[in-house]
Amino acid sequence: MQTRSDILGLAWPAVLDNLLHTLTTTVDMIMVGRLGAAALASVGLGGQVLFIFQSLMIAVTVGTVAMVARSIGERDTEKARKVLEQSLFFGALVTGIATPFLSFFAGDFLHIYRAEEVVLLLASHYLEIAILGTAFIFVCLASAQALRGAGDTKTPLIISSIINGTNIGLNYVFIFGKLGFPPMGVRGAALGTTSAFVLGAILYIFLLWQKKLKLHISFRGFTPNISIVKRILSIGTPAALEQLVIQMGFLVYMVIITSFGTESIAAHQIGIRIQSFSFMPGFGFAIAATALVGQNLGAKNPEAAEKSGWEACKLAILLMVGVAVLIFILAEDVARIFVNDQAVIDKAVIFIRILAFGEPAIAIHFTLGGALRGAGDTKWPLYASTAGLYGFRIPLALFLGVIIGLGVIGAWIAMTVEYFIRSFFVSWRFKRGGWKSIKVF
Repeated sequence: MQTRSDILGLAWPAVLDNLLHTLTTTVDMIMVGRLGAAALASVGLGGQVLFIFQSLMIAVTVGTVAMVARSIGERDTEKARKVLEQSLFFGALVTGIATPFLSFFAGDFLHIYRAEEVVLLLASHYLEIAILGTAFIFVCLASAQALRGAGDTKTPLIISSIINGTNIGLNYVFIFGKLGFPPMGVRGAALGTTSAFVLGAILYIFLLWQKKLKLHISFRGFTPNISIVKRILSIGTPAALEQLVIQMGFLVYMVIITSFGTESIAAHQIGIRIQSFSFMPGFGFAIAATALVGQNLGAKNPEAAEKSGWEACKLAILLMVGVAVLIFILAEDVARIFVNDQAVIDKAVIFIRILAFGEPAIAIHFTLGGALRGAGDTKWPLYASTAGLYGFRIPLALFLGVIIGLGVIGAWIAMTVEYFIRSFFVSWRFKRGGWKSIKVF
């Protein structure tokens, strides 16, 4: 089946890319975990704040991938080049200007979590450095998404491998004080990661400038094109709002988690790391669905676009159910890799096994949400996330965790239930087919 082979051809490098990234963040968490539960919890909270700020990047990256994919489907590489140049210029400018402001207010965000003082202090140390890499992370994300939209998932895999390898090596050196460097703890984790993304941004700009990829940039005679930027933002803003809604919802949700103590925070961070592994097939097939739906719509073939979306969804469900069985069985063995605290391990095992039941819903949410974004229909994933988080996850977490008295386990059950709500909304929208008539130019 050609559709299936096309999907697998695009998906496997993205799955491997996500695997490498997940392995890197997991190794980072293992290294930080050797510093204690407080350090592990602090990096998790610091990363949560960083994700909130980074959600603003989605307005550009999602609009970029949809417009690039549609341009490639129309066989107009010049239009795709212009979209990428405008995206890189505008996004880098905004993130560069915003970084000092984000740095100033980062500490205020941390106090919302109401974690123990030592956790908040370490988290602020992490953010002092990590937030400086925001603009470089944007360049990496925008470039990778544009190339994937053009059907090139291998180049992002190669560069991501370099970024991740550099990240692990530098984090080891900086966290524990190797090769003559002083031990920097959580600051070292932030410095290693930031330095790796600086290298990644340089590599992307260099390769795009060399004109040896499916896309290239030159900036020769470049002038800001407000109409293109507006179109990028009109497509991407709902996706950015979705991420902002998600991250703010996660913030409220994490306040609930932190109310159950540092052990629960640490166990939650371990579970989230393991969940990231289970996301890999969904992430890869979502990228494939995004590219193929956008390209088929650009080629005026909506039936092929729909077929691509459903086929990607089926494959993701199949693989993610397999991953769910694996992490359920190996939950305790995996949790012990991160920390030696038995109380944290016991809670992490419960969380991992609860998450395993939500894998089919996560597969649907990822792939069909990606398919809708490839069509430029970025509003419905926003609606699904808003309804799921605020209508179900947070109220149910409070009800089960606090009112019923299940504690952090109740909050984790609510998280799994919420993924099924999101999957219902995106599958309903995709089946109705209104996304087929959306214009991106």
